[in-house]
Amino acid sequence: MKNRHSENPIPWDILILHLKGESTAADEQRLAEWTAQGENAFLLEELTDLWDKIQQNAGNYRPDTSYYWNELSRRLHLSEATGQPAPPQPPTKVRRLNWRLWTAAACAGLLIALSFFVGGRWASQPDVTLQYANLSGKSQATLPDHSQVWLHTRTTLQCDITPSAQERRIRLEGEAFFDVAHDSQRPFIVQTGDLQIRVHGTRFNVEAFPEDENIYVSLEQGSVSVNTPTAGCFLHPGETATYNKQSHSLQITSSDIAFTTSWMKDELLFEQRSLADICHSLERWYHVSISLHPAIAQAYRFTFSLRNESLEDILRLMSSIHPIGYTFYSSKEVSIYPLTKQ
Repeated sequence: MKNRHSENPIPWDILILHLKGESTAADEQRLAEWTAQGENAFLLEELTDLWDKIQQNAGNYRPDTSYYWNELSRRLHLSEATGQPAPPQPPTKVRRLNWRLWTAAACAGLLIALSFFVGGRWASQPDVTLQYANLSGKSQATLPDHSQVWLHTRTTLQCDITPSAQERRIRLEGEAFFDVAHDSQRPFIVQTGDLQIRVHGTRFNVEAFPEDENIYVSLEQGSVSVNTPTAGCFLHPGETATYNKQSHSLQITSSDIAFTTSWMKDELLFEQRSLADICHSLERWYHVSISLHPAIAQAYRFTFSLRNESLEDILRLMSSIHPIGYTFYSSKEVSIYPLTKQ
């Protein structure tokens, strides 16, 4: 029997961004298209109502929106340990929405590891494909083979690691750092676009956002092979492989792995970094789009660290050191340009 939810799946990523007030115009357009189908408008209405009630019940307490989503997940009977739907309660006690959401998620076999579900663990090896999605900030999860993975903002990971499989297969979109559990009998394979990364046990970072022209694989420890449809190579610790999606070229360079993986930490440290490097990191750190004038992309170097400062504080600091200006077009878009002719 065909499951109607597989034809019209719930867009959990957009729903979460919408409820947390972090969705873009494009997200809202996709959500409107989904809402127009079937009874989806009813689902969205009840989800929004429940979300609002949770915030009202919080009284004067003002945590970040992750708290509210955590509470919403609890009320929808999602397991805190796994992120998966818990067994439904007796029908007389369960609201219609709870039953519908539990059924939809169960049918899809969906597992959402949100940014505030850190270090989730599963009691047994799964026999289905699991999907992890980190929508904001960063999250950490333990895969069924005990490998550790850290997920960056807007990252999804599909995991197919079953007891009977001869390979451990991962599909990635976004950025993730892997600490792979050693298993000489079952290689660990990460597929992202045309690029395939094959390892047995190692630590490495993969940056593969769909809107970017390049995919980067940076090796911290061990050895990995990076393969494209036309080429392949081995990486050694301290090296980064850059794959261009248009030209299908593959280049190996030495790199600062500590800087590459700094997004995993609670502090970003820039030491004599160009604006191009800094803006690349700031986009991921603050979840914004930065338009950088090419004349100053490599013109200046900056050394500073950031933890909890706002993006405007950082830009104000940089503009006091070198002649650059900046303009915010929205909370998610900013332009940086020279103040003097270059």
